[in-house]
Amino acid sequence: MAEASAEDLELIVRVRAGDQAAFGELVRKHRTKAFEWARRITRDPHMAEDIVQEALLRAFLHLGALTDMGRFLPWLHRIVRNEALMKLRKAEHAGKERTFTALAATGDAGQVAWNDVDSILHYMAGRWDDGNEPERRLAQEEFLATLCHLLRCLTPKERAVFEAHFFEQLSPAEIARLFHTTTDNVYQSLSRARHKVKEERTRLRLQDYVREQRDEAMLAKAVVALKKGRGSAEWKRCKTSFAGAVHAVLTYAGEGNRSLTDVMGLTAQAFRLTVEEERIDASGPAMYFWESKFHDGLSNLGFESAHAGDGGSPPTPFLLNEAISHARRSIVRGVPAIAWDVGAPEFGIVYGYDDEEQQLYAEDAKGKYVIPYDRFGRGESGGVFVLSVTEPKPILEREATMNALEMAVRHAYGEMTFVGYVCGLPAYDCWIEAFRKRRIDGIGNAYTLGIAVEARGYAARFLQELGAKYEDAAALALEAAGHYKKVADVLGRIAEKFPFPAAGQPNEPLVAEEAIVLLKQARAAEEAGVRVLRQVAGKLSEEEQF
Repeated sequence: MAEASAEDLELIVRVRAGDQAAFGELVRKHRTKAFEWARRITRDPHMAEDIVQEALLRAFLHLGALTDMGRFLPWLHRIVRNEALMKLRKAEHAGKERTFTALAATGDAGQVAWNDVDSILHYMAGRWDDGNEPERRLAQEEFLATLCHLLRCLTPKERAVFEAHFFEQLSPAEIARLFHTTTDNVYQSLSRARHKVKEERTRLRLQDYVREQRDEAMLAKAVVALKKGRGSAEWKRCKTSFAGAVHAVLTYAGEGNRSLTDVMGLTAQAFRLTVEEERIDASGPAMYFWESKFHDGLSNLGFESAHAGDGGSPPTPFLLNEAISHARRSIVRGVPAIAWDVGAPEFGIVYGYDDEEQQLYAEDAKGKYVIPYDRFGRGESGGVFVLSVTEPKPILEREATMNALEMAVRHAYGEMTFVGYVCGLPAYDCWIEAFRKRRIDGIGNAYTLGIAVEARGYAARFLQELGAKYEDAAALALEAAGHYKKVADVLGRIAEKFPFPAAGQPNEPLVAEEAIVLLKQARAAEEAGVRVLRQVAGKLSEEEQF
């Protein structure tokens, strides 16, 4: 592991001299590394966040024991590792869920962490541990103040029940007798209170992160003026929402001449097909590993990109801040960020932020939204993902086209994706099997068909335009375009039977059998198209080598 940098060494010296601001700077520099170390061990982002808080406190209290300041990072890594292993062992041996662990284990404001209610009760009673350590005592007092602040989000009744259960450790039955109510009411009250406290913790922690990370160069508020006209509305009509959002963002990044056909083709979105293998539900089209596919697609358009989050699970305060900070940096550069689920489980853009009001300004195909920071990434799909175009990365058009076709071929033959979902040509087989077993989800089937029909239409147009650009590959490109046009036509005939959102009767025997016949035709046409795509990519590659 790398030795400490000169900047780290200077910060460590200042921390040892009692400079708390220097420790804050040291934390900001290495918090991401510490989080990744913890997450690799625990495979749980929520637990990893707790571990980082504990490890950083321990590092602050014992930095004076570090004899070789140049070994700061390995030393911090060992602390994180030990904290993670200890927490995992405790989780394994705990006979039941420890009350208040999610809150008490983090200490919320980052000053302290405890793992059980007994410790909190000691603090509530004024019996402080490690009373001869002023730093520890101060941290405990600050934690208690933060805890009391968190509980302000509760109604008087909720707070009374919450404190009776978590601080006095009364059972729900005992609380019911104490407040002359039923046990069911106590459980409901505890559930509401727990949720409110968790949400309030996220909100407060996010405020802390924003304050910590704002520098003099970062504006407290910035909004990208949205452009109007035909091009600005065109992307909203694209059913493949990622390609639509990319098309919108390119205008601000200096590539306003790219058509939606270019974007669909060069990102290989025109050639994608992903389905849920059992029911063909609406989640299918978006269920693949975005990060590498989006990065490669934007590279083909001539740009470097970066992302935050994975779109798969509700974010911790730390990850939520990472996503918001990522969007803020892009907006300050004058380029909206692409984001998942700003108003629905599709891609849209984030074009503004306001740190004082703690809110983002976003837009997707359905409308505009004002999203509180603490609600970002907590939409219908329950996950956060932000992608930004960072800088130009020039690429020859021929090379970009070849890359895109190779991406399409790899996808067609069944690239790796999430368990329960299938990509490429094998997706047709699963789709046919779902019709055969009468397991089709009506809305999901109609939604998937709409996206697939549009995508294959773009694929045919992209290949036709390719034929006009490259004389040596023209014949093959036009042949491939013919195959993909047939796929679009056949899928369109199926879509007529199952319009979105009416969905039709996909599990009615005669209708299902007709759909199976047409899906087999579409698969055969696409398989023929993929074989020709491989030949086109080979032609383009020959010229590149020459």
